[in-house]
Amino acid sequence: MKRQLHLAALACAALTKETTLAAELTADDDDYQSRIHQAKLDLWLRGEFAYDYASGADASTTAANLEMQVATASFRHGPIREVRQRLYGSSCRGESCLEDLLGIRGGGGVEYVTRLEEQLADLGTKFGQPFLDAIEKNKAEHAADCERSCELFYCAKDDGNNSDVWESTTTSFQSYSFGAVPPEDFSEEFQFPLDLIKVTQGDPLFSAEESAQVIKQAESEGVDKNEYKSGKYKLGGDWLVNLPETREWFNRALEHKLFPILHHLFPEIIRSTSVLRAHSVSLLKYNSTHPRTDIHIDNGILAMTLAMSPQSDYVGGGTFYEHMGADHVLPMDVGHGTFRPGSVRHGGHRVTAGSRII
Repeated sequence: MKRQLHLAALACAALTKETTLAAELTADDDDYQSRIHQAKLDLWLRGEFAYDYASGADASTTAANLEMQVATASFRHGPIREVRQRLYGSSCRGESCLEDLLGIRGGGGVEYVTRLEEQLADLGTKFGQPFLDAIEKNKAEHAADCERSCELFYCAKDDGNNSDVWESTTTSFQSYSFGAVPPEDFSEEFQFPLDLIKVTQGDPLFSAEESAQVIKQAESEGVDKNEYKSGKYKLGGDWLVNLPETREWFNRALEHKLFPILHHLFPEIIRSTSVLRAHSVSLLKYNSTHPRTDIHIDNGILAMTLAMSPQSDYVGGGTFYEHMGADHVLPMDVGHGTFRPGSVRHGGHRVTAGSRII
């Protein structure tokens, strides 16, 4: 009887120990699963949606592997980690080699046109003749748009006689980050660092008097009587194709200032001002009844904004960029300009009083 009780006590003790061990294993497994979930979320936030871990591995190994990927991943996951893998997996050493791997401006790389032709050829093989026909149609439409642009706006001739050089000792440019992701167009040409939003500093490009005269000219052509929609908001203003005399001023500005500035700021993609074409040019007016725009991108490879009215004329307003936050408005007084890739997401901040004209 005593022996039976003793055995029962041993069995009870063993059962209690097994129950405790099972509870500990369950807690550990829950902890691993929580770590796996958090690591996947961190990788997803960095733009990575395929996870590199061995199938069939236990939870602790999987958690450790994913956490290592998080620790070595850069935001949008590509450039820095790829460089690490390629650098330490090759005999490449030295500053110039590192620049090539990092994609720093001035490093090596395949020329854009060559890379584009190779990509189109691969896609043509994959999707067949209808895809190639669509590409040819797109090229023809683009050529027609460029020809139309030169009928309306200044186009430099590719004869070596046009002035590509921007020279000024009194106007400089403050650079701001484009964000974590390169522009959609020419992403490999721009490369790092992505300090691609340029705002003039020092002397303005146009005096307050010249800017006021441009506005007066546009008003005589009826610009203040027109409005159109920008997303869910209405703006005052009109396209310069409808303002011929104002367009004459803009064309002079293109020739002598704006195109040379773009060539100066973005030499990675602009070999000469002769490759530039003006597209979708408008004079816009913000006020309390037409206060702001949606966040959007511009439809050109490059874009610019010129301030035509002094900051003292309005309350609020200004251009903000989504990755910086809606309250981070870049300062730009009358006559100054911002130059940037067109694919950066931005918007016009709300004007609560007065008029802001750009």
